[in-house]
Amino acid sequence: MLERMSRNTFLYMDKYQTRYLQHQKRKKESLIKLMKKRHSERIFSDKKVPDKLVKKIIDLSKLAPSSCDRKAVEIKIVDSRDDKQLLGGLLVGGVGWIHRADRILVLLANRGAYKENLYYMPYLDAGVMINQIYLICTELNLKCCYVNPNVRENHLRYFSDFIDNKLFCGAIAIGYEDI
Repeated sequence: MLERMSRNTFLYMDKYQTRYLQHQKRKKESLIKLMKKRHSERIFSDKKVPDKLVKKIIDLSKLAPSSCDRKAVEIKIVDSRDDKQLLGGLLVGGVGWIHRADRILVLLANRGAYKENLYYMPYLDAGVMINQIYLICTELNLKCCYVNPNVRENHLRYFSDFIDNKLFCGAIAIGYEDI
């Protein structure tokens, strides 16, 4: 079977090439379906997310591309009741709900890796990771929500200690849906 590729080019389509192109189409359709399914959720159940799944989320999030392939954004897992309560008080966007998530993944950038680009590059890299985490959680039937990364001005010194003086790029709360 011949298929026209452009005005003057034809591609011979054998059964293997046809199967390959159909496979590529299915992959694209499944990604689009996953993207449409993804949404933010702020109401979580008490069910614990297994450590194995959390590790999988973190490992897969490291596959996200980063500027100059720095891979300088790391994830700090917050799962203790007290630390989740503290984050709920420190982060403007976490008030009243963040402590209910099973885990909070805090994205922190290594300041030295970005040199003079601290004003935007670490946040771009973290944003790509956040998107990756959203898709991973959706695929694993977990719920998640990005947390507004603003910290109240009078709490900055406490927050700096909490994040080991690294650059805070955002957080994402994960857990199971409260049905």
